[in-house]
Amino acid sequence: MRALPDDAVRALTGSFRDRLARREPAEDLLPEAFAAVREASARTLGQRHFDVQIMGGAVLHLGKLAEMRTGEGKTLTATLPVYLHALSGAGVHVLTANDYLAQRDAEWMGPVYRFLGLAVGLLTPQQRPDPAGRRGEYGADVTYGPWEEFGYDYLRDNLAWKRDEVVQRGHRFVLIDEADLILLDEMRTPLIISGPAKQAETRHAEYAALAIRLERGTHYDVDERAQTVSLTERGTQVVEEHFGVGNLYAEPNLPLVHHVQNALKAKEYYRKDRDYVVTGGQAVIIDQTSGRLHHGRRYAEGLHEAIEAKEGLDVRAETQQLATLPMWDYLGEYDRLAAMTGTAAADTEAYRQLYQLDVVTIPTNRPMIRVDHGDAIYGSEQSKLAALADETATRHAAGQPVLVGTVSIEQANNVSALLTERGVVHEVLTTLNQAQEAQILAAAGRCGAATVVAKMAGRGVDIVLGGADGTDREQVADLGGLCVLGAERPGKRRLEMHLRGRAGRQGDPGEAKFFVSFDDYTVRLVFGTKQASFWSRHNQDGQTLGAVSNGLTKAQAKVAAHETASLTQLREFDRVLTQQRRLIYAERAAALSGKDLSAQVRTLIDEVSGAGAFGARRRYARREAEIGPEVARELERRVVLSVLDRAWREHLQAMPELLNAISMRTAGEAALAEYRREATLAFNRMRQAASEDIVRALLTLKITPPDPKPSG
Repeated sequence: MRALPDDAVRALTGSFRDRLARREPAEDLLPEAFAAVREASARTLGQRHFDVQIMGGAVLHLGKLAEMRTGEGKTLTATLPVYLHALSGAGVHVLTANDYLAQRDAEWMGPVYRFLGLAVGLLTPQQRPDPAGRRGEYGADVTYGPWEEFGYDYLRDNLAWKRDEVVQRGHRFVLIDEADLILLDEMRTPLIISGPAKQAETRHAEYAALAIRLERGTHYDVDERAQTVSLTERGTQVVEEHFGVGNLYAEPNLPLVHHVQNALKAKEYYRKDRDYVVTGGQAVIIDQTSGRLHHGRRYAEGLHEAIEAKEGLDVRAETQQLATLPMWDYLGEYDRLAAMTGTAAADTEAYRQLYQLDVVTIPTNRPMIRVDHGDAIYGSEQSKLAALADETATRHAAGQPVLVGTVSIEQANNVSALLTERGVVHEVLTTLNQAQEAQILAAAGRCGAATVVAKMAGRGVDIVLGGADGTDREQVADLGGLCVLGAERPGKRRLEMHLRGRAGRQGDPGEAKFFVSFDDYTVRLVFGTKQASFWSRHNQDGQTLGAVSNGLTKAQAKVAAHETASLTQLREFDRVLTQQRRLIYAERAAALSGKDLSAQVRTLIDEVSGAGAFGARRRYARREAEIGPEVARELERRVVLSVLDRAWREHLQAMPELLNAISMRTAGEAALAEYRREATLAFNRMRQAASEDIVRALLTLKITPPDPKPSG
């Protein structure tokens, strides 16, 4: 391949496509196609794929999950399978963690694809994207974009009333970057397109005030693991007296129970500057993994309104779901799914059960030489953060770059204040200044740099020793490389490994150390308040306690297993609505495509009219003759779309209430079985009512026939 001139390398794309057209398997093309991409990369970017990246590319082509350590070049690796699959002409989608990474990767890898004759598209976040422009981005051979945009476009396509409003052209091959974020962390949060609710709840402030009055342990109990609240007998009595109702759990009062529980959840589980920030008079969600703000996204089913009421904000008008979609459901549309991330081994079972993805760990290009120190254990949060600040100051004074990872904006600000007291010049990266992440992280590897990050701020951006240009690389390497100091051991193993992985990239020297206190939420959850308090009193600050560290590591494994079980069960509940959604969307697609619906309409008339079907058919035939076949077909299309959209929207509104009611009566497999049964009955009732509405509208709607065309 190296011996070929540029034009000859470019010409390979056409020959590869010809061979695919002659039904040659893509696997047979793989060595040559990968070699062409590697050569194109060397000529355009000056980067030649390492052998381990070729391995990673093969794993991705086969539809598996490639675990490649931070800094091993996943972005460049992706060009290999993406090019090979793009040869089919069907279009390849590359889903990234955020819009910054999508734009960066599209621009960075674009020259490779264009050298080989492929077009590159980019999706940018927009509330109402222009369909023509969006369709052009999907028309490219390779389309990059933030993961949410692909899902939202799919939903908008299934709300479209005209064919030229549809933007996606198929779902052949998708490559997921940052798989842990998109496939696991974001799985619990469905994508939702909303509109104004018909009957909005107006008493959120009253619910919030009541929640403040109610006492934990007296009026309600909490389950920290499941993050649920349940009223005690005494609490139920207080709520009944407050609202003047006899039986709080009678069916008419279930919405009341729902709103009280939301107010208690907002009080117990959702904290400002950890789960959301208040900015511009609004509560804006913080992504729990990346630390980014989710402008425009709201917690569903009244929870966001409960948070606004708790914070004393103007409660925005409630919305109703027009369309909703779990991300795993959208990804199921693709013929082949592949993914990559820096940490997957701890969640192997989750990927296998949820996505049928096998995890393959790719070796590093150079041996990993990072030094992982034992955890330093402290009696309190205050002493822990003080020690962390002291160590940061010591290393900073020696010139070693330090990256401090915190679990929240609040903790990041506390660490920043302690560093300021010690005279340490530093940068803080949180969701509030994420626009500067590339600039801040580019300097985080420089000699003497000190950087504090909240959560996984800066995900996907490498920290290069000596800075982006590597000016101080040798000096920093001699000092031990980048030192990562964690302010807490995360409950999830993958979050810990992501933070550790910031140091020691591509065989660089580096260090990682975590600071733990007996006040930490995870420690108290694992060992219990009494045990944690005992250890706090009987152990010296700064010690390495194997029992604590090992206990946290084992707890992370339990968290992973619990998360897998929880997500699997969640998916089973989601699957009920998924099957119904696909039936509705298939009917919608037939109407949208311009397909002749007359036969379907006559079948509906027969089903709905029963014994009077013959008369109804004759009546519809007369109507068709009056308005003309062309108008009749358009009327059928519009009526079917309108009725299906309204019926599905109302069905979506009813399903969460149905699930809540079932959850109060039973749990586990019994709840799932009951939900399947009742959801099926509700869906069948909805379909029957929709059929009746379609027939009624077609027989009664007044239509003004078009003016006759002038003759001659």
